[in-house]
Amino acid sequence: MIDQAWQLAGWLGAPILAAADFFWQSPLFANDSWSRFMNGVRIALTLGGALLLVYEVRARKLRAPVPERTRKRIAIAMSAMAFGAYFDFFNPNVRYPEYYHRHEYFHYYLGSKYHEELGYHRLYECAAAAEIDLGRGAEVNRRELRDLRVNLIKKNSNPEVQANIAACKPLFTPEKWDAFKKDVDWFYQVSRGGYWDNMQKDHGYNPPPVWTMTGKFFSSFGHASDRFFKVLSSIDILFHLGSVAMLFWAFGWRVGAVATVFWGCNAPANFYWTGGAFMRMDWFFLLVASICLTRKRMFFLAGFALTWSALLRVFPLIFFAGWGIIIALYIVRRFRDWRLGKLNAPLETTKKRKASAPAAPGKLPGGILGLLHRDHRALIGGCIVAIGVLVPASILVTGAKSYEHFVGHTLTTHNNTPLTNHMGLQTILVHDWEGRMRFTRDDNLEDPFQGWKQGRLDRHKKLKPVHYGIVLLLGAWMVWALRRTKLLWVGQALSAPLVMSLANLTCYYYSMFICCAALAMVRWQLGTVVLLCSGASQILLLNYYWVDDKFTAQAWLFFVFGLVLLWGYSRPFSFTRLGAWWQGKPEPKSPGAGEAPKAAPAE
Repeated sequence: MIDQAWQLAGWLGAPILAAADFFWQSPLFANDSWSRFMNGVRIALTLGGALLLVYEVRARKLRAPVPERTRKRIAIAMSAMAFGAYFDFFNPNVRYPEYYHRHEYFHYYLGSKYHEELGYHRLYECAAAAEIDLGRGAEVNRRELRDLRVNLIKKNSNPEVQANIAACKPLFTPEKWDAFKKDVDWFYQVSRGGYWDNMQKDHGYNPPPVWTMTGKFFSSFGHASDRFFKVLSSIDILFHLGSVAMLFWAFGWRVGAVATVFWGCNAPANFYWTGGAFMRMDWFFLLVASICLTRKRMFFLAGFALTWSALLRVFPLIFFAGWGIIIALYIVRRFRDWRLGKLNAPLETTKKRKASAPAAPGKLPGGILGLLHRDHRALIGGCIVAIGVLVPASILVTGAKSYEHFVGHTLTTHNNTPLTNHMGLQTILVHDWEGRMRFTRDDNLEDPFQGWKQGRLDRHKKLKPVHYGIVLLLGAWMVWALRRTKLLWVGQALSAPLVMSLANLTCYYYSMFICCAALAMVRWQLGTVVLLCSGASQILLLNYYWVDDKFTAQAWLFFVFGLVLLWGYSRPFSFTRLGAWWQGKPEPKSPGAGEAPKAAPAE
């Protein structure tokens, strides 16, 4: 039945595809011209959106507001344009043949489907063993692969590499070995040449066991093929659509539009890296879902979603920092009030009590849990249930030692290997003139980037005190910014600068900054900052040849962006304000300060 449905779809779709091929042959849609055009579209959308936000507020102050229907139509139109811009409007001349990303599927499809046999170290070695079994031994021996145990490129003729290759076949059952060979051969046939050779020198399969559990579920439905991979690639499109829809649902059309334009037009996390891939956006959807569910006061589901996101990619764990700070400050205030007897006395008594006659503390209502708000308890409950369900389930699927192997490979080896497209505070600190790739790349070595990597590691070792000092200052700034905030979603949005300071992530994870668009609900000016950052990232992308220079510049941009978000949300520090907050009194305004920034207009 399924084959008949695909055959019918092929008959009906053939004329449409033929017309589409003719349409895309126009010189306008050629790779270079279309890429330049799309760069201009992205810059225009972001900078134009920022100007429209400023114009909207200015018009309202001049008592000539733009009608809401007009504003909403413009916002939705810009959102649709930005969503299409992320995919380059599906122009096949600038994206992967047949849409899906073969390089990604080689790693994530094979890595999850055969995880029991491949683990985190044997993908390239076992692919070489499969090729040798298929009669391509001489070709394999002339190539190189990355030894994922040490993250260095080695020649396949290396005796140690050959021993690892020879050890692969016994790990498989005969039936699974035949299936693995068939899948590897398919990738070879559609990727032969330099593209195939370079696949064997990437950085392997690295997701946590929870991702492997869901990836294995989907990858086991079929063998490698164009048709199957097109179906699997559509999952990420659904994640993108779901993320945008949730932002519109939770925060309204204005924030939804700002977020969509930021995501669709930002340069670090553009389609090139993970578009057309296999379930690369699950963590992103769950991260966005968590902040949206928090905004809608569905705290149990929010905690479950953010925990699931963290179990899929680890670094979203840092987004708990904002929640943790708000909850901790609430506990401190509750504990202080309990010590002063305010939690036990009637409200009217508390108001009349003299400062010189504090009441006895009495018994803490609800015990230790009485220090937590019911919303906080629901949030924590969702986190606990997520761990209790997902971790055991993933162990059942991936094996008892899967977490140990994940920590040993991904968190210890892979994450401590500098990459050219890393972005973060660490990248900013270790990038210097002499250590640039331009000067340290050595093509005479088996791994041309070995000196470049080691230089970055050595410099970071020396600069760790500076790194940790900056992180502590950022953490203190977050505490100050969130000291009076009860909105948990604000804390989550303001955690993004801390994430990039603690985790040196590859560029495509910077789609996480989409959460910062939510801050436009409480400070409309920050919506313009979000859009300007996205547009500036696109401009920066055009100005650097060397990859490490390019992404260091992007890291600087997003770090400054994060500081502006913190500065825009928090009031200037003073001991007077600190004392007023601690005593539960209104804080004084700064001398000569005007009106505090207001939230965006009500929708």
